[in-house]
Amino acid sequence: MLLKRLSHLFVTYYFLCISCPAVAQDKAIPLVSGKFKSISTENFLIKLEQQTGFHFYFDASQLDSSEVDIEVNKKPLPEVLKLAFANTNIGFAIDAPNVFISKGQIVHTQLPGNFLVKRKDNEPVTETDSSYNDYATAENEETLQKQNSRYAVGEQNQSNKQGQNTITGFISDRKTEEPVIGASVHVDNTTINVATDQYGYYTISLPVGVHTLSIQSVGMKDIKREIMVYGNGRFNIEMQGQIITLKRVVVSAEKVNNIKSLQMGVQNLDIKTIKQVPVAFGEADVLKVVLTLPGVKSVGEASTGLNVRGGSTDQNLILFNESTIYNPSHFFGLFSAFNPEVIKNVELFKSSVPAKYGGRLSSVLEINTKEGNKKNISGSAGIGLLTSRLTLEGPLIKDKSSFIIGARTTYANWLLNLLPNQYKNSKAGFYDFDININHEIDKKNSLFLTAYMSKDHFNLNSDTSYKYGNNNISLKWKHIFNNKLYFLVSGGYDNYQSLLSD
Repeated sequence: MLLKRLSHLFVTYYFLCISCPAVAQDKAIPLVSGKFKSISTENFLIKLEQQTGFHFYFDASQLDSSEVDIEVNKKPLPEVLKLAFANTNIGFAIDAPNVFISKGQIVHTQLPGNFLVKRKDNEPVTETDSSYNDYATAENEETLQKQNSRYAVGEQNQSNKQGQNTITGFISDRKTEEPVIGASVHVDNTTINVATDQYGYYTISLPVGVHTLSIQSVGMKDIKREIMVYGNGRFNIEMQGQIITLKRVVVSAEKVNNIKSLQMGVQNLDIKTIKQVPVAFGEADVLKVVLTLPGVKSVGEASTGLNVRGGSTDQNLILFNESTIYNPSHFFGLFSAFNPEVIKNVELFKSSVPAKYGGRLSSVLEINTKEGNKKNISGSAGIGLLTSRLTLEGPLIKDKSSFIIGARTTYANWLLNLLPNQYKNSKAGFYDFDININHEIDKKNSLFLTAYMSKDHFNLNSDTSYKYGNNNISLKWKHIFNNKLYFLVSGGYDNYQSLLSD
């Protein structure tokens, strides 16, 4: 009899416990009004606490660099918080009269519906239940779901339990589907590190079992993916761009970035780094930024020539999408021949030049362009004192083909007219044009078509006219045989003309 009464009390207590949160959440959500202009997130939450009577729980150290700039009038508290934390990784959960603020994580105020359901042992894929009734931005919740999910790679009945399995895939920008070059893929609790190539492709060998991949790249959010390896397979990864506003700067280094390579004397620059360097006339200049690297010097003022570790200018090989550029300058050397709006990355080999480049004596400068946005049409334009530029990119077939077109021209004669009398009748001008088209035939075959054309013409107060130009076109075919082997075949046409006429 005593046991029966105790069991009744336990059941009653259990139902009271699980029903309390529901009753608490039924409390009326308050309305908020006010102008919150450029105030810190901490002060913003304190003002909300005073106005609503709700209790806010947060870690002030996580919010020290964020601000809120909104104006609301009689809006429910959840809508105000969503508006304040839009485009951030700050989330919140409301269990009236309590509000929990978190950064990079979601606080759940209720147990999921399937919490007491028993799961099978060694289940190959586990997914995060997204049915919780909490307030959080959709982007944060989706990111956390991917972070907490386990992905199956390979077929279970074909697993190689005794040896290594090859995992391959592409790492791309989630917004544009552009490949992420040089992204670091590290297997946690191991010394295994690999990096993506210029097409965002990576290959890694792992034994059967559960592994956690840490993926990092400059300008992208660090992510982790847990995979269950059954056999050889493909695992593609999408990364999100990130712009960080820092109140204080901490410089640190980790072992995951210590990727071993046999290649020496090579330096990489991406376009984000290039655009951060101050340049003349308000336009980013690739070659001027290269001059800031160790071991690289200019041949003189008003020139884009490079002297790399004592070598002369003609001992350098300059490649633009694998096409040879013989004169990389515009307008007496004040501008480089490369439109910064279409460039993706720059690679400079200062020593130990790979054999595939033909063995140049001094250096190899390889410049690659972007492949274009595969999801949406976008563009940019700029007007400067001496030049104007226009860039357009977008999909030809969504998620399959894309293009990017860039053009520049100059109107610099007004500047020459300001020179002394002996140069007033001088004229100078240039233009260049870039186009890049890529198409994914299937998962194993891709085509890349690039073309570049530039022209310069000038005369210095005389009847003699000088003209020169580059004309390049190349076609590349990439075929993947298997997870460990692929080849790239390219062919092209390079032409440089220099004319002198009276």
